[in-house]
Amino acid sequence: MRRLVTDDKERVNQWLYKRVGRASPFAPANTYNAVGVEDEHGNLIAGVAFDAFSPEVRCSMHCAGEAVNWCSRKLLKFCFEYVFKVAKCKVIINVVASSNQRSIEFTKHIGFTESTRIKDGASDGDLVVLTMHRDECRWIKG
Repeated sequence: MRRLVTDDKERVNQWLYKRVGRASPFAPANTYNAVGVEDEHGNLIAGVAFDAFSPEVRCSMHCAGEAVNWCSRKLLKFCFEYVFKVAKCKVIINVVASSNQRSIEFTKHIGFTESTRIKDGASDGDLVVLTMHRDECRWIKG
């Protein structure tokens, strides 16, 4: 049985930053939040982090998963309720290298839309900027 890890953001941070192309973990601890997904053996198989907060305006989202079906409705609902209801953000920003088509497709599938592309903004192509506004989020409605 998989479970959400909502009380160990440092562990999720260490796992996640290596998988999303960051040079170092998110730090300091009061500038980000993270949630993970553990498998039945207690191993992390997914992580989502939020940083770059502008209070009650926006934040950035970073995610990675290594198992089939790592992203559940429960995880998405938790993440978007945190961002839009707890942190009271109006918009979430996710940036993805244009070479990572799988991530772009996934991000759009969960409800983000492409806002712009920054030519040569990634080491191997353009940087795709995707956004989701609170009123567009199907995970917190109903």
